[in-house]
Amino acid sequence: MELINLFINEDFEDKSGVSAIALVNEPAIESGWVAFNKQSGLKKYSIQLASQKGDLIPVDADKQMLFGAFMIPDIKIPRIDPETGKQFNVVFTKDTIKKISEKFALSNINTNINEMHNNDMPVKGGVVQHFIIDSANGINSPYGLNLVDGTWAGFIKVADKSKWDSFIKTGIYTGFSVEGFFYEQPVKSLSEAEESLFNALLNEIIS
Repeated sequence: MELINLFINEDFEDKSGVSAIALVNEPAIESGWVAFNKQSGLKKYSIQLASQKGDLIPVDADKQMLFGAFMIPDIKIPRIDPETGKQFNVVFTKDTIKKISEKFALSNINTNINEMHNNDMPVKGGVVQHFIIDSANGINSPYGLNLVDGTWAGFIKVADKSKWDSFIKTGIYTGFSVEGFFYEQPVKSLSEAEESLFNALLNEIIS
């Protein structure tokens, strides 16, 4: 399948970047994108990398605090275009995730938390701490998780006790899922790269 690299513009006047984080109960990776601005090339995505028991950890029940990964680099995430049915993969690099986390932090939107990517179901609370896993500089994966370097992870406080009791304690919500607007750049597949190299060598031999 075609591989698409997703990236952002760091300019704060540009709408690209993560706009909210959702608490979800099932994978959202097959959700299709919604065109936001065809001229600028921005597309809206909801991206969830996992939703299994243990992906979202209640680290402090008394303080209603959760920990988990928001984004993980270099993972091929399958998507489906709902308009055409086309299947493809998207990926975020370490550099892009770092830029996304920095833009999120500086945009003062840490309280943009919702349920199931539904803006009509906001979650009282917010991201109280977040960071990029960087083992070389002593920022390691906590709680026995094996999060790779470049992963954007963090703590979310759920201030609404009724939501905590109904959805977290019961295990209904099992993962985080980010949503936002991103630019697309097709990544040349290995077979195409090999073909280009072969053609270049062939042309050189013929000439």
